[in-house]
Parts: sequence; C-alpha cells; structure tokens
Amino acid sequence: MHRLLVAVSLVFTLTSPAAGQTVSATTGALIGTVTDSTKAVLPGVTVTLSGTALMGTSVGVTDERGNYRFSALPPGDYRVSFELSGFRASMHEGIKIGVGFTGTLNVELIPGAIEETVTVSSQSPVVDVQTTSIVTRFEADKLAALPGGRDFWTVVAQVPAVKMDRVDVGGNNALTQQAFSSYGLASSTGLNRNEVEGIRAGASNGTSADLYYTDYGSFAEIAVKAVGNSASMSAPGVLGQFVSKSGGNAYHGNLYADYQSEALEATNISAEQIAMGLQGAPGFDVQDLNRMEYFRDFNADMGGYIKKDKLWWYGAYRYTQTSQRYPNLIDEAQKSWNPVYTTKWTYNVDARQKLIGYYQYTNKRQPDYLFGSTTILKSDALPDSYFPVKVMKGEYNASIGGATFVEIRAGAYISDFTTKTKSTAPRIEDSGANTASGGVAGGKLTRSRPQINGSLSYFKDGWGGSHTFKVGGEVMKDNLTDPFPGYGNPSNSVSMLNNSVPTQVDLYLGPNVSKSGLWTYAAYADDSFRINQRVTLSLGLRLDRYVPLLPDQDGPTGTQHFDEVNPIVVWNNIGPRIGVSVDLLGDAKTVVKANYGTFWFYPSVNFGNGVNPNPSGWNVRYPWGDTNRNGYWDPGEENRSVVLSRRGGSAATAMDPDLQNTYVRQVSTYLEREVASNFGVRTGFVWNGRRQPYGSVNINRPLSAYNVPIRFADPGPDGLVGSGDDGPAIDGFNLSAAALAAGVVNFTRNLEAADSDFYTWEVTANRRQTGRWSLLASFATTWSRDAALGTGTNYTPNVFINTMDGVNEFTTWQGKVSGTVQMAHDIRLIPILRHQSGDPFGRTFQQRFNYGTVAVKAQPRDADRSPNVTVFDLRGEKAIRIRHGRVIGFFDVYNMFNANSEQVINTSSGTSWLRPIAITPPRIARVGIRVEW
Repeated sequence: MHRLLVAVSLVFTLTSPAAGQTVSATTGALIGTVTDSTKAVLPGVTVTLSGTALMGTSVGVTDERGNYRFSALPPGDYRVSFELSGFRASMHEGIKIGVGFTGTLNVELIPGAIEETVTVSSQSPVVDVQTTSIVTRFEADKLAALPGGRDFWTVVAQVPAVKMDRVDVGGNNALTQQAFSSYGLASSTGLNRNEVEGIRAGASNGTSADLYYTDYGSFAEIAVKAVGNSASMSAPGVLGQFVSKSGGNAYHGNLYADYQSEALEATNISAEQIAMGLQGAPGFDVQDLNRMEYFRDFNADMGGYIKKDKLWWYGAYRYTQTSQRYPNLIDEAQKSWNPVYTTKWTYNVDARQKLIGYYQYTNKRQPDYLFGSTTILKSDALPDSYFPVKVMKGEYNASIGGATFVEIRAGAYISDFTTKTKSTAPRIEDSGANTASGGVAGGKLTRSRPQINGSLSYFKDGWGGSHTFKVGGEVMKDNLTDPFPGYGNPSNSVSMLNNSVPTQVDLYLGPNVSKSGLWTYAAYADDSFRINQRVTLSLGLRLDRYVPLLPDQDGPTGTQHFDEVNPIVVWNNIGPRIGVSVDLLGDAKTVVKANYGTFWFYPSVNFGNGVNPNPSGWNVRYPWGDTNRNGYWDPGEENRSVVLSRRGGSAATAMDPDLQNTYVRQVSTYLEREVASNFGVRTGFVWNGRRQPYGSVNINRPLSAYNVPIRFADPGPDGLVGSGDDGPAIDGFNLSAAALAAGVVNFTRNLEAADSDFYTWEVTANRRQTGRWSLLASFATTWSRDAALGTGTNYTPNVFINTMDGVNEFTTWQGKVSGTVQMAHDIRLIPILRHQSGDPFGRTFQQRFNYGTVAVKAQPRDADRSPNVTVFDLRGEKAIRIRHGRVIGFFDVYNMFNANSEQVINTSSGTSWLRPIAITPPRIARVGIRVEW
C-alpha cells in the first residue's frame, strides 16, 4: 500500500509541471488549417465538432495561423462545421477518428453568406502525417463483419507482416493462446503489450500471445501497432489497444448468435497424410482428427444514458462454446466454453472533466488443456483447466484551458489459472516417438497486476514551430503465486524414453508454493514538433525501471523457509525514439515516415524463477534403465549415483551482477499515399535487431570445454542407425572429462554470439467502407538471421551443427486480402483470402553425448518447408431494415476450397517423422443472425 501511494504521487509529479500529446491509449485527435480560396490562412473561424461518441459538442477557434485542434477524441465518426462571417459555412461529415490517430482535415472556405452551407461527405483523412507509428485499426462495424474465431487472434491475423504459427479456420483455434510473429519478432514474453481501456492485460510470463479470452463484440475499436511506436510504448513488438463501447444519448444495442454443427463440416484428411502416421482411435475416425464438433457464439450488448450528455452506461455478455479435434489429441475433442461480462460507465463532471469506470470478468473452462502442444496425447494425459480473469479501471481526464489535457487511470489485471489432473497412471514421455501418457501435474497459478498510469499533454505554438508535448508515467506491481500440489500420479514421477528406449526419470519431492514479483516504474517524454505544414519531428525518451523480487516463501516440507530477496537485479533502461514525417505535397495525402527506436524487453514476473530456491515442483533427475521392462519407472530402477539435474532447495542458477536486459533496435521507413477518398496505400522496410539476450549456462561448461571431437551417425528419418537410410556422419563434441567431473554450476548471464536480425518489406492497401466496397490487402516478406545458441543443455557447440556461422537463416512471407462488397437489396459479401509460407525446418534427431541426450540438426533450418497455407473464406449477409435498426442474417463458408495443408509436422527422426501435428481444418459452413438497434 505504501508503494502504491508513492506510485500515485509519482504519476501526479510526472504529470503536473507541463505538457503532452493530444492522443492517448483510448483516444485520437483532429487537427487542420483553414484557408480562403487564395490559400491565405483564416484566424477566428469557429469550428464545431459533434458525434455519437462525444458527450455534447466541442467548439474551437482557429488561431493566427489558421490552425485548429481537438484533443482526446473517443474513436468514432464525427461531424465538423466551420463558420466565419463573410464565408459560406462548411460542414464535413463521416470524419473517422481512431485510437492514437491524428487526423488532418484542411478546409478551404468559399466567400458567401454564412447561411449558405457547403456539405462534404466521406472525405475522412486516412493518412496520419503527425506520427511515425504504423497502425491497423478495426472499428466496431469491421469487427462485426470479420468472420472467424471472434477473438484478438482473428484480428491480429489480418494485420500486415504478422505471421500466425497456425492459420485459424472458422475458429478452430478459438479460446486458445495462439503464437505469431510480427516483423520477425516471435510473440513471447517481453515483446508485446496489450491494453484494455488503457490497462495492461495478459499473463506476461511466457505465454505465446500475452492476452486473455475477452469479449470481441464489446469493443468500439481494436488498434494494432506493430512498428514505429513512440515513447509511450515500452516493448518492441505488437501493441494492441482495446477500447470498449460506451453508452450514448440514444439507447443502442446488438444481438449476435451463430451456430455450427459437425454436419456443416467437410473432411479433408488425405490418404497420403494417413500414410504419414495419422490414425484414429476406438470410436474416433482418422478423418475426424482436425474437425470441429461444433462452434457456437452468443453476444448481447446494450448502452444508453441515465442523463444525456452527463451519465452514460454500457453492458455486454458473451458466451462461446467450441469443440475441436486435433491430430495429436487422439481420443477426444478439446471442448472449451467461456462466459464474459462487461460494463462501462462514463460520467461528465462538466464540459472539461470526465470520469470513466470499466470492469470485465471472464472464466474459460477447458477440460482437456492442450495449450498448443505438439506431443501425441490421449485426453487423460492432459489437465482439466479453469481460467477466471478480471480487468478493471477507474479513469479521470480533463482539459485545462485550450492547450492542456491530463489523464490518470488506476486498475488491475487479475487471473487465477487452475489445472486438475485426470489420471493416476504413471507419467511416460517419449521424445523420439513424440508421445506422452499418464497423469500430469495440476496447479493453481494466481497472477495480479495492480497499476496506475497517467500523462499530461500540452500544445504550444512557437519555439520554431508547433509542439505537442507529452509526459507520462506508469507504475505496476506483478505478483505471481505458483503452487505445486505434488504430481498427478501416485509415483510422483515422469519416466522419459527415446523411441521406447528408457533414458531418465524425474522424481518429484512433494507440494510447495512458489512466489515471485516484479515492480515496474516508467516515465517518458514526447515532443511532436511540427516545424511547418509539411515536416513533423517525433522526439521521445523513455525510462523503464524493472525491479524483480522474490517474496518470503516455504518449500515442500513446510520447514524450509526462504527469506525475501528484493531486489534480484535493478535495470534502468533508457530508450530513445526519433522519427520524422514529411508531407511531400503539403496536402496531407502523401507522407514519408522514418523512425528509430530502442525498445527494452519486459522481463516478466517469472524473471526470478531461476534464482528462486523454491521453484514450483521440486524434483531430481536420474538415469533410468527400466530393469523390469514394464515401460515406466519403479522404485530402485534409477541410478542414484548420477544426478543429471536437481530442482529445488537451492537456486537453479546464480545471477551475474552485471546482467543487462535484452533490447531491440528498430528502424522503419515508409511511404504512405491517399490515392483516393478513404483509400490509402503504403510500403515500407523494417529492421529489428535483437541484442543482449541472456540465459542460464553452466559456468563449469563453457563452449571451449566441449573439446573432445566425436563422429556419430545420422540415423536418418526412421531414427534407426544402420537401417539403410542413414545420413552422412556428423562431427560434434563431447565434454572434456575435467568439465564433466566439475558438476553443474548454472549462471544467468548475457550470451555471446547470440544477436539476431530480422528484415521485412511490406506493402499494404486500405480502403474504408464507403460506397459499395472496402479493402484491406497486404503482402510482407521477412528475412531472418536467428541466433542458434541456446541455454541450459543446449548451450554447446553442437547447436551450431548445420547453421550458417551459428545463425539459422530462413525466409517467411504472408499475403492477406479482405474486404466487403455491398450489393443490391441490402446484400453484402465479405471475402477473406489468407496465404502464408510454410515453416522452414531441418530434420533433427536425439543424440546421446557424454553430458546428456540433446537434439541435433541433421539439416540446416531452411533445408525443407512445411506446405504453404492458403485459405479462402466468404461471408454473405442479408439485411432487413426494421423501424429502429436492422436484422442481418449471415452465412459463412470457411476454407471454401477445402485445403488440407499440414501446418505443423514432427521434424524429429523416428517413428513419427513427418507425422502431421496440425492440419488445416476442412471446409466449414456456419449460419447466424445479428440484430442492431
């Protein structure tokens, strides 16, 4: 509580002295210049702004340069009028403002009586000439029309230069965390940031995409920024900003329901894929392995007012059910269901001050928690999971005078992820056959992240141009409690094999509760410096202070107590941001953007796990030979004279006192052009350079200690040496006898020869829905030079086998086209075409060295590639207008051409070589209805 009070004081200190920008995590802005027919600027013009997202109207007056500005506008459509004595009034409608978007609307007034009004429709700006960030926006109407899983991953899959690890078909991956990469950077801890109503949400401790399962239909806009972010963004990856719908001065609402059963789905598994090893189970046909049993989604929301222009309210409810079969879950369909409750309240204190409250609760249930595993499993080898999440905030914002805007919000993200074991059978895992069976450990992972953030923005003419200053700050406390209840089987063990040959066993020591924490303090300053009508500099600096810690905690016996460690390390990371935007023709329609930034990784609340002497799940790993040949460990079969690894009782690793955080240097250059009304195109190049990666390595085993040359056989695809398909012999290294005898002393430090570089070229076209059609089309190619050096048992020169000077080189690409076509009789078609390259891979095999068994590359990373994936979806809608709204019936067809590309395959030698793990699901039909009023 003391620290939170300090945090509140810090934010107010940061936001009290001076100024900041006119856009925020939930708002945008509108600026422009008013001239007459001779291009002379017109001061004193009255500019009036109104819209359904705005409480009341906002009125401004152009300054001596003819400029006007409206700050902190909620996303939505606006109407702007311009009035000056001696000129015709000018009215502009359909002006779209999005999150973080500064629209530029320059207006020329025509001489005449003010009673004569010129009305201009659908001339909304599409190019942001003020900022260097590259943003893809999805407004509520686009979200409602976007078919698929109706979640964040459906949205991010449409973003240019984002490559999904698995292409979703009709929601087959819904209610599942989905991994992706953006401009070469894989989605993982420290890279992405998702904000719901300005509150950082998501696990932030190792999940693939760092988000929870929210109500897609409750948002007015989702903005995705993947490159060129300002100092208000901490991390180098994707920034997802979610802004909830609000109430209004009129009551409005929506109902949504869709339905799909197994009868509405085709089959597409081929004979060739069955020959690769796919097989069914009793009562579970092989053709069903990648089909959905059902997908059902219901959404209802409503908003309105208690008092017009004073107190608005909004509420929403969603319930989603899915049942999906996977090729590696061979006896059951993975069923999931998820209710979500949302409410938002907005109170206008007066014309310049506003209070906002937001709360969302969701609780996903998944009896077979597969979590993207590629191991071949039966359902009893998976846990039963529950995932309740709360996101909440309170916000105050105010305009002070005509040039200053202040905002402060406090809130929290809280989750309580619980898993329960379903089997008491011995746990058996075969790395060569890629299989697992038996009871799995349960747990209860509790996360909480109270936080407070704020900013102050100030607009100033002079000092060489126009300045939009912004200073802000943020304080968060991540807390993680990770209890281990013992294992999921009576033996408290995991028996490990390689192609049915026993190798080692993990023996667990009992229940314990592991705890960790992370304080985050941030401050930033930005100046959007408009030198003249054409050139804007973006100058920013960010300081992130990360303080990971370990609270007091107890080990399995209940008698081992571990005192608090605070801090583990302290990082003060400074990240500059420098950008320039040039309006080439001076008409706010053609802009060149360039940006440089240093972005530091968010270390995650799990950072201290390696130095925590009380990790979740204490165990000891021994060699194991299965003397009674029953396929699993029995007491006494382990070789206790050799301890391969030990977890718990002491820190797994020591921390280098000079350890430095990982960062990404990012350079982007873009050319954007408004080629027609509401239609923009852009092309650009992005470089991401990842630097200073760190990991835990055994200091008794430096790379130089692996100095005993050995030559071993490549067993070939079947994994059997001497079977006739062996590859050429491979040269590697065993560990020296002295290093092997020295034991394990792990040390977390920065890694040498581990820098990675990613180069992306992108081209995108975007046309808003005007007239009869809209379009979002993109193509991007990424060239990757990804460092091969790993940590732990992978920190050896053997990981450099079949690499290019220690780097994995490969290329990926993706193309996407989506749009809408409005036809006669209120019929609309919504096609979506997605194409992305298959994943490059080289075959690997398990090789036993004198220090342990590890995976060795038999081929370079780019030796082969899984099939490219091309999926075409189509939605058809028919609207029937009713008195105060519309009823819309729709019919979806996903994967219309029934593609069956393998998206994930087993790349390890052995009986499962090239066995499909994930296959593009077959053609699916779905029906549904929307009611809008």
